Amino acid sequence: MLRTGLATGFVCALIVSIAQADEKPAEAYQKAMKDLNASAQALRAEVKTIESAGAYPDYTPLDKHVSTLRAAFKTTLAFWNDKKAADAITVTEAGLKGVDDLEKAAKEKSYDSLVAASSAISATCASCHKAHRTQTPDGLYEIK
Repeated sequence: MLRTGLATGFVCALIVSIAQADEKPAEAYQKAMKDLNASAQALRAEVKTIESAGAYPDYTPLDKHVSTLRAAFKTTLAFWNDKKAADAITVTEAGLKGVDDLEKAAKEKSYDSLVAASSAISATCASCHKAHRTQTPDGLYEIK
């Protein structure tokens, strides 16, 4: 009887751990990741445009990136707060700081600050993906 109870407990624990091993992220989180990716890529293109022009008289196109990135990072932060994943929370907070720095750089029309903020934002994405994302055989991604 004791063996049966232990075996049943072990099987239940194993099923729970397998079910929790990788998970498909919620729609809101998936949208946030897509928005972050699209905005970060567009931001890199904007930075290259500024660099090739030697100056950038109009920094207002960066405003849309600031609002998109901020909203997406806030959604991401809520997701990781729910998961209580301290490292992901720290990285996401760094992403939000990068967005604040981006906004400041745009207002000041500071190319060097813009590059630094853009690089910081990209770095947060890469480090969190390395720690918390896994690719499935069908090419999609799940949370580790």
